Amino acid sequence: MQIILPLLYVVFFIFLMFKMKFFDVPAISKLELSGLFILKVIAGLCVYVVYTYYYIDSDFNLYFQSSKIIFDQFLGNTTIADIPGWHSSFDDTVFNNSRIIIYLNFLIRFLSFNIIFVHIVFFCFFSFVGLTALYKSFYKYFPSKKNALIVGLYFVPSVLFWTAGIYKETIAMFCVGFIVYLTDFGLEKNITLKKLIVVVALLLLLFFLKIYILAALLPLLLISWILSKMSSRNYFLKFVLILFLCAGLVHLLSKASDRFNVYKLLADKQSKAISEAHGGIFLMNDQNFIRIEYTDVNVLIPKFDSMFSIKKGSSFLAWKLDNMQDTSFFSGSSDSAVYKLLYIISPAKSVIEIEKVDASFWGIVKKVPKSIYTVFTQPTLFKIKNVLQLFSWLENMWLLLILVLAILFFDKKNLQQKQVIVFALFFALIQFAVIGLTIPVIGSIVRYKVVALPFLSTIFLLCIDKDTLFKKIKRSKSLDSETA
Repeated sequence: MQIILPLLYVVFFIFLMFKMKFFDVPAISKLELSGLFILKVIAGLCVYVVYTYYYIDSDFNLYFQSSKIIFDQFLGNTTIADIPGWHSSFDDTVFNNSRIIIYLNFLIRFLSFNIIFVHIVFFCFFSFVGLTALYKSFYKYFPSKKNALIVGLYFVPSVLFWTAGIYKETIAMFCVGFIVYLTDFGLEKNITLKKLIVVVALLLLLFFLKIYILAALLPLLLISWILSKMSSRNYFLKFVLILFLCAGLVHLLSKASDRFNVYKLLADKQSKAISEAHGGIFLMNDQNFIRIEYTDVNVLIPKFDSMFSIKKGSSFLAWKLDNMQDTSFFSGSSDSAVYKLLYIISPAKSVIEIEKVDASFWGIVKKVPKSIYTVFTQPTLFKIKNVLQLFSWLENMWLLLILVLAILFFDKKNLQQKQVIVFALFFALIQFAVIGLTIPVIGSIVRYKVVALPFLSTIFLLCIDKDTLFKKIKRSKSLDSETA
């Protein structure tokens, strides 16, 4: 059953590919498409092996096991109330929410009979649908560059691997792919009510899954839609002006509301992520957020319902909830307050130093270039600590290579599709900036950027004039042979 049922679902999804109109993909046969899906499933099995036998303490296992507790509660087979991963990091159910993935696994359990491989097949299919939607979207504008699209969307190692597991990024890829497909990169002038409802639902799903992806996508959709109503003259100037106008509106919103103060949200997220990276025991009450050393579990005094006080004389770090940038260190504390235990995190193995940002416009903007560079280059060769990071470094070198080739052998015909190129490039760079500003853990950087990578790699590949490149290579070979 452990093997037969997942295989039956693979066959079922391939059957859907042969029957559903959506999978009538230009320049790719149904057999080729089925082969790409099987490759995705194989990647999913690799994720399972890695996070079952090598990195057991991971989101991959947490989401699956948490859904089992809910499922058992639904059937009345357990009274366990504490669900791992249910209370989001720092207890923020809006900006850092895992419940959707847990709920989705709960629903799949009605079909999986508790077989994790079935969940993997479903998640592989979700991300595959999103990538296929992106392929169809790009192909509309670049019909002569099928191979570049296939490589850039289906064969980027990080995308192939991370979007084949039980992760938020997998569902985010589905959402982004379909949003881009239904809105035509925001260029759809006459979107139907039915499509609009689906797009709004997917945007709302992204809001709870990965708000930084929504923050990158929504303004670009709006800008593309506005520019589609104008002439194409001076497109880049118009794009920049509207982008600055959007930034101005965000600035005004940040000044008007603390809850939606983007600068403060980014600075808080960075402070929290740095704290998590070093591991520890995290607690919170109405006023303070507390971190105790990972090995100091004995300083907690149990009270009731996951509530604890801290033993007098203990040391810990504390932040005021309304000001996460300022850290207070307490040694020999006499604190008698009661705190809710949020979670316990082991220290990350690969942490990089990131400069703390000021919660202001210029405090954020001046660090954006370095943040993008960090995400683009990490892990560096001397930071590699495992095979996954080695593959990520090789991928970074490949991205750097095709970027250089895209600059040296730029296909000027692509300027006819400048709207798509600008959309894809900025969508990736905005995500890179947010990730680089807030995430100090190399493993997290590698995973979080996978929704941006298909856009970045595809644009780099599309911009290479392969005819000019091949002529240059042939000319160099002929010169070498004449010299010899």
